Amino acid sequence: MGGSLQKINKEYMESLILNGALEGNILPLTSLCNVHCIFCSHRQNPDGVEVYHISPRSLAQVERTLSYMDPSRPVIIGESVTRIIEGEPFTHPLIKDILRLIRTRFPSTIIQITTNGCLLDEDTVEFLSQLDGVVINLSINSITEIGRALLMGDVNPQSSLNSVALLQECRIPYHGSIVAMPHLIGWQDLEQTITWLSLSGAETIRVFLPGFSEQAPPALRFEPSLWDELNSFITRLREKVPTPLSCEPPAIHDLQPRVAGVIAGSPAARAGVYAKDIIISVNNVSSLTRVHAFKQVVTGSFPEITLRRRDELIKVKIPKEQNERSGLVMDYDIDPLLIKDIARVVRQYRATQVLILTSELASQIIRMAKARFFEGIAEVKIKAVRSRFFGGSIKAAGLLTVADFMAAIEECFRKPWRPQLILLPGLAFDRRGRDITGRSYFDLEEQFKVAVKIL
Repeated sequence: MGGSLQKINKEYMESLILNGALEGNILPLTSLCNVHCIFCSHRQNPDGVEVYHISPRSLAQVERTLSYMDPSRPVIIGESVTRIIEGEPFTHPLIKDILRLIRTRFPSTIIQITTNGCLLDEDTVEFLSQLDGVVINLSINSITEIGRALLMGDVNPQSSLNSVALLQECRIPYHGSIVAMPHLIGWQDLEQTITWLSLSGAETIRVFLPGFSEQAPPALRFEPSLWDELNSFITRLREKVPTPLSCEPPAIHDLQPRVAGVIAGSPAARAGVYAKDIIISVNNVSSLTRVHAFKQVVTGSFPEITLRRRDELIKVKIPKEQNERSGLVMDYDIDPLLIKDIARVVRQYRATQVLILTSELASQIIRMAKARFFEGIAEVKIKAVRSRFFGGSIKAAGLLTVADFMAAIEECFRKPWRPQLILLPGLAFDRRGRDITGRSYFDLEEQFKVAVKIL
């Protein structure tokens, strides 16, 4: 029985890997890591969470995964966005062979690697420069010895900081990222780290808002006001730091396609686009949201953009080919394709009363989209679902469970209103319709006798 269960888990893990490759161009390599970040989400998981550790994968396994990937999109390594626990890619004993294999299979594809930088020595960085088309996402978090020791358990902080000079020397583009924890290391440490990354040539800097579950120790917990304080802090710092600086998740109060920043020397910068510009249209097609405008520019060849800068309308042409990056940095709001999918499913089910369940993070954006785009298709109600399973400050859709959705639906059903269709966020489920605890969304249909769809 134990062997049979192990086989099922192994097959499921492989399906997760291949689906991640197919949908997100994600290439997992190993779950091993050489630091011990106190904010690592997997340290705070309640019992029952289905996440998987993987040993360093073989070249044959990697080659099979590559056959599911799209060479026109960047190969993503080390980004923890699936149920496979991602470790530090450069701990893999065959990392150079793997990167050579990718470059052989995909000669001109961007290879995007997320790393803490501790293992980026002179020899490794020189090797990366010879591959061409490598972009590094450097998870730096703090540049002070005390900060790195506290946040990451980094016993040799200088090695990671030295990697930045090596990347610059070899002209390998890199982006900095920080999990902001000023309640532990102070606001000065955070500002010092952001400023250092900007002065050290980072193309962009992403600041991730911290989170904690009910399993987190008291030291990692913080007041809800910290997120607002961080957003205000980043907004002020944008006036001092020339590098595009973003908060994730962003505080979005409208759907205007506002430019958050422009990478120095990029096509958008050469065209004269600036932070705070609002994109009105691309090639005379109206831009509906930030995501829509960004995609219009990415897929366009020498796209002509109409901008609003304060009270002035300006037209510029971005000198880039189709699918080449523009250098625009924009916060993520909502993809118009999702809006179309919602309208399509509502019509398909001929529903006149629809309940959309969304995460607490996305609820405001969905409400704005409803007010602007959903007029007349049905009576649509939106409910933000609280994460009871993880608790704490967790508000992301990908961590909601069937039990969380069930509790939210029960609250709605106490009122004299009953939907004919319930829509759920697809981020909460795998391709089999199972949440992060392994429970199927079909349980909701059986419990409430209402059509349920994932989008």
